[in-house]
Amino acid sequence: MAELIVSVVLVSVIAAVTTLTLVRQQRFYSRTNAILDVKSQLRDAGNVLAADIRGAAVATYGIPLMTDSAIELYTTIGTSITCLVSGAGTYGLPPSVLANGNTLTSLLVTPDTGDLAEVYTIPAGNVDSGAWVTRRVASLASRSLASTCPSATGFTALADARPGATGYQLVVAGGTIGNARKGGPVRFLRRARYSIYKSSDNLWYLGYRRCSAIAPYVCAVIQPVSGPYRAYAAQRGRSGVGFRYYDAAGTELFAENPGRSVARVEIVLRGQSQRAASLVGDTQRQFDDSLVVIVSPRNRRR
Repeated sequence: MAELIVSVVLVSVIAAVTTLTLVRQQRFYSRTNAILDVKSQLRDAGNVLAADIRGAAVATYGIPLMTDSAIELYTTIGTSITCLVSGAGTYGLPPSVLANGNTLTSLLVTPDTGDLAEVYTIPAGNVDSGAWVTRRVASLASRSLASTCPSATGFTALADARPGATGYQLVVAGGTIGNARKGGPVRFLRRARYSIYKSSDNLWYLGYRRCSAIAPYVCAVIQPVSGPYRAYAAQRGRSGVGFRYYDAAGTELFAENPGRSVARVEIVLRGQSQRAASLVGDTQRQFDDSLVVIVSPRNRRR
């Protein structure tokens, strides 16, 4: 009986130690995941904002909205070249994937009637006077390759002309663009707004709004990009998402209109875990982290 009691006690002690070890390991992995989630959210938001700000058409359209909590800009959502120039503002564009592996059309999203198309035009005999002509997109749709970019244009090959092969047909509002030539570049622009906002769950997120590129400038319902972040605060150094703007001389700009002199944008992101995430002993506290991203728009006036 004594031996049985000793055995039961030993097994109980071993079970208790094992359970305690497993609980601590589970806490460790849970807290580690919480920390990694915060870092991942900061990194993803930084990458998205940097990419759009770097490629924004600042020289032409500036930054329509520039506050400490929001930025609005014209982002590039696609590029292509003109294969065929037809009447009534209709242009044929090559497919996204060619048989030789080259990419002549690249679309992040499909442009629609709320976006802009910029077509590069070159007057006959005067290549030095080329210019971008901006028109509203009337439609962009897939059409047969024979009618959009046949092999006779030199931009596709016979290998591309398989059954069912398609290119893109672009129609712009306002009729045909004069001096638009075969091989001229085309780019698509979308007006977008990034801002910090409070969601229905009482947490703060970085949000995205797609806005109309032409007047009236109406923006769609906000969509979350990443988060949650620390709450918005008017006091500098405390807000979950903050923007600051500078010109080429390093002078800070405040709500400049239209913002074409912005040469640098500083983005500060501050994230916070929603549960205890400390890896030091059993201390119970939220994990805070921050990220600073400094971006210079490429397409700006110098």
